[in-house]
Amino acid sequence: MLREPPVTDTSTETGGRWSLPQGFRDPRDAPVVDDVLELVGGTPLVRVNRLAPDAPGTIYVKLDQFNIGGSSKDRIGVNIVRSAIAAGELAEGQRIVDFGAGNTAIGYALAGLATGHPVTIVANATLSPEKANLLRFLGADIVPGRNDVPTDHPENWEAIAARYEREDPSNWWARQASTAYNPSSHEESTGPEIWEQTAGGVSHWIAAVATGGTVSGTGRYLRSRRPDLQIIATDWTEKVDKSNLRAYFERRDGWQELERDFPENIDLDLIDRIETRSKAEVIDYGWHVARTEGLVLGPTSILSLLVAVELAKEVDPGSVIVSFSADSGRDYVTREYNPDWLRANGFSEIADKYVPAP
Repeated sequence: MLREPPVTDTSTETGGRWSLPQGFRDPRDAPVVDDVLELVGGTPLVRVNRLAPDAPGTIYVKLDQFNIGGSSKDRIGVNIVRSAIAAGELAEGQRIVDFGAGNTAIGYALAGLATGHPVTIVANATLSPEKANLLRFLGADIVPGRNDVPTDHPENWEAIAARYEREDPSNWWARQASTAYNPSSHEESTGPEIWEQTAGGVSHWIAAVATGGTVSGTGRYLRSRRPDLQIIATDWTEKVDKSNLRAYFERRDGWQELERDFPENIDLDLIDRIETRSKAEVIDYGWHVARTEGLVLGPTSILSLLVAVELAKEVDPGSVIVSFSADSGRDYVTREYNPDWLRANGFSEIADKYVPAP
């Protein structure tokens, strides 16, 4: 049994002066905070009602796009910066440097503004114009890098970040793929939130592989509370499992060809299995989810939800599956959720299915 939702009719406590429209959240549950970084964490769970209505398992999505910067990476960026300051690793006035394609970078930018640290992001070509503009709006510098070359190549984005720190002591490389502050941000926040929100009922945890922090950190906490919890990681395109994930990761990252080191934050001993799906399947399901459930989720989040829906049909009655949503589909309306982009990139069948050409 999940926690009871807040009372939505407040008229008895306000002398009949007002009441909430049906389904609206009670404003008494809305926080009043002193700092923008206090709006990171505490994100909602939403039940999935129409994608698998007759399934024995119940599905909830953890909507981390409700963080102030719009994604789960706010947790990582803010926790890395705050923890490094507390540990004396990041000195006053030092510049925060790291590589990334957008979401973690936004978390760094917000944390940098709040703590007085300038930010430089080494970004590859997949950085969307929307995220690039937001980073500049928040005062971050963007340096071009590549993720399609080995890490010892001078233009590799990770190599550039390392060089910034090595050549100038006023720069501090945040190392999101290897720092323990990445998974700890989820072990200390996302995991406890889900445990509390499901009243300890969560039986399955599903999240993307990515750099390992979300699936491993959250999973580590939940497994400590429930030893039989199943942890499922999701990734793209080709069939992989725990035995070949390391080799797979060193030559691919999501939909982009690259070479990079295996992220130290992926705990393969913790993960029960890895599920993969094709890009076309995920894009199609993203449109279906929006039209069916009203959930506008990014493709990585859709991938995990797709696996969750399939799993819900197989599990025992009473199982509670929590799927992770890292960001909103609004960040992808110029790409995967744009019929013109789909037709120009080999996905005309999906475009015609949902937005028929005139």
